[in-house]
Amino acid sequence: MVLISIIISIAASIISGMVLFFLKRYFDRKEKSEAEKEKSRQKENVLILKSIDAIGRLTYADAIAIRDGKTNGEMKDAVQSYIAIKSELYDYLLDQNSKSK
Repeated sequence: MVLISIIISIAASIISGMVLFFLKRYFDRKEKSEAEKEKSRQKENVLILKSIDAIGRLTYADAIAIRDGKTNGEMKDAVQSYIAIKSELYDYLLDQNSKSK
């Protein structure tokens, strides 16, 4: 009788240890995945803010050009900035889309 209770307690300890191990592994993987998603969201937000800033600079340069009746160096810089950030955001979104599939 004592031997059976010892075997049962050892089996229960082994089973509970395995269950805890697999649960910990599952939650560690889930936490790592969530951290990667959060990092991606942060980068996307930064790129979107840069894009909004580039559009604002382009709009400002356009307003100055309309007011003065001529384009200037501000317009050229704003257009280059807009093209650069547009390309960077587009590449990032393509990369993220390819990872999600």
